[in-house]
Amino acid sequence: MMLWFSLLSVNRKVVIYSKTIISGKSGDSDASRSIVLSVSKGLVYRIEVDFPPGCCGLLSVKVFDGSYQVWPSSRDDSFAGDGQVIAFDDSYLKLAAPYEFRIETINSDLTYTHKTQVRIGMASSEAFMSRYMPSITWDKFNEVLAKAAIEQDKMREAAIKQAAKELKILTNG
Repeated sequence: MMLWFSLLSVNRKVVIYSKTIISGKSGDSDASRSIVLSVSKGLVYRIEVDFPPGCCGLLSVKVFDGSYQVWPSSRDDSFAGDGQVIAFDDSYLKLAAPYEFRIETINSDLTYTHKTQVRIGMASSEAFMSRYMPSITWDKFNEVLAKAAIEQDKMREAAIKQAAKELKILTNG
């Protein structure tokens, strides 16, 4: 029984990655942080950003896939809170290397350091990914996966082109 349980825990296909980040008070060199969270290939099904009591909305968090801001979806916006967990389900595919997300935090509090924890739930096999889309057949699931990957790539490419255009305007203007 114990060996069977050990084998199961080693070969899990659904995992939750987390990173705790401490950002120094505003003005300190560590007030703005950019931390890499290594993940596996797969489907992101859940996101949680935990703001302990005391943050007072002064600590902001953004999550990127390369240079593409994934969460929150509205570019140039960020998550902030105080004594709350911002949590939601998603179906973001992470199918291309590097298998990591970049988490950016900025603390605008002049007096205190603040801490946040970002948690990302992922399913790494197609069988487990299909749990999060239970109403479709296996073939349809694979079709949906392929279309979603293409759509994500288009959105990411459009966001990168827009950012490059804005950067060009700023540097030339």
